[in-house]
Amino acid sequence: MHKHTIDLLERLLLATEEGRVEWAEVPGKTAFSYLAGDFVILVDSNAERASFCLSDAKGRALEQAGVDDLAAVNLASGSSALSAISSIHAIAKRRAMGTDQAITSVLEHLQGLGGVSGQAPAPDATVEGPQPLDQEAEEGPVQIAIEAETRADESMAADEENTDDPPMTAEFTSAEEVEEISVSKETDENQPIKEKKKRKRSLLHPFGGKR
Repeated sequence: MHKHTIDLLERLLLATEEGRVEWAEVPGKTAFSYLAGDFVILVDSNAERASFCLSDAKGRALEQAGVDDLAAVNLASGSSALSAISSIHAIAKRRAMGTDQAITSVLEHLQGLGGVSGQAPAPDATVEGPQPLDQEAEEGPVQIAIEAETRADESMAADEENTDDPPMTAEFTSAEEVEEISVSKETDENQPIKEKKKRKRSLLHPFGGKR
């Protein structure tokens, strides 16, 4: 086996162990493939045979080795090339077939059933409804609104009861006009004396009312 091929096997084993290589199943075979640019690497290993093959995009085999060739070569780590192909094949199989993901999923399912690792199933959690708010905090805004509305109603009722009172009239200020009328008044000596009386105009009777 060429030294470049030996170096390729060592690097391929390391990259596979680190999870940097995406292996795929070969339909109808026990081999697994890795597409590296325009080239394809095939590895196969079982109890009876093991093989390594490097081919190009046209399917031509550029380098290949069988059980005897692999067993006769030792890598820099001290293990044989045959052992390296067996390790690569085992890792590629687990990755391509999703073995680890399947095991993780089954473990999560079993954990959901409870009683795993000798632990008793967790009791059902009691779902508590929303806690009632403190009565004062709950009635605060509502009570304030009710009291305000009650005060407004009482004020309106008081206004209605006082409708018999004479209406307030606004007096004119400096711009108001004062009308003078003369009235007759008798003194104790029955002497008629004319007295001027001022009548202010109000908003309700702007012309001084009826004379």
